[in-house]
Amino acid sequence: MREIVVKVPEELEKEMKEFSEDWSKIALEAIKLKIFELELKRSRKLRHLLFKALISKSKFSEKDALELGRKINESLYKDLKSEGLI
Repeated sequence: MREIVVKVPEELEKEMKEFSEDWSKIALEAIKLKIFELELKRSRKLRHLLFKALISKSKFSEKDALELGRKINESLYKDLKSEGLI
């Protein structure tokens, strides 16, 4: 496994020492979460699967789900257009 070094301001380091946490594990989880967020932004299919999972347990009406879907599509269109892909 690779190793990275994270520089932390002194004040934050003092606050971290107040808690007996595995800060390496927390940093690793934060990195994994950020990678997931970036992949989610990049992958329409992944967003679609996440959306379907969320609405399957939701009390959204079909109308609410369709409206949210339209908003997501508009956002995707704007993102793709701003990147010059459309």
